[in-house]
Amino acid sequence: MSRVLMTCCLVILASVLMHDGDHLRQAFNWGYSIPLSLLVLNLVVYILPVVSIFLTRMQRASASLVTAFAGVFTTAGFLIIHLCGAFSGLWGVWNLSYFELIRGVTWQGVFYQGVDWISWVFLFEVPALCLPSSAVAFRQYLKLKKAAQKP
Repeated sequence: MSRVLMTCCLVILASVLMHDGDHLRQAFNWGYSIPLSLLVLNLVVYILPVVSIFLTRMQRASASLVTAFAGVFTTAGFLIIHLCGAFSGLWGVWNLSYFELIRGVTWQGVFYQGVDWISWVFLFEVPALCLPSSAVAFRQYLKLKKAAQKP
């Protein structure tokens, strides 16, 4: 179980890293300087994948549920922010949806435009990788639960 679950954890983590890598590419292409506060805030997206890895390494039964939740939560969070925009105002230019960024926006007096097909790929790789990982992790949870119920 640990090898399968660890693979799920690492896939979710890799998905987040690839998506963040695209944001670095976007910022570079736009000449956008990502504020340090945003870089620190962005660490929140790594909490669940890292906790999943930790729990899996410790061979905790809860690792399967945390991993399942991590993939779903990560997918929902990324899709909501990038398709609808962020309501918090904490994500810099990425407070705006990809639909707005395609057309071009003025953020803090500077015009930004350039969500290209690569950015869309790195947005939709998140559900394509995270949701199957969540499903596998949940199946692992059900196996553990069934095994625990056997006398």
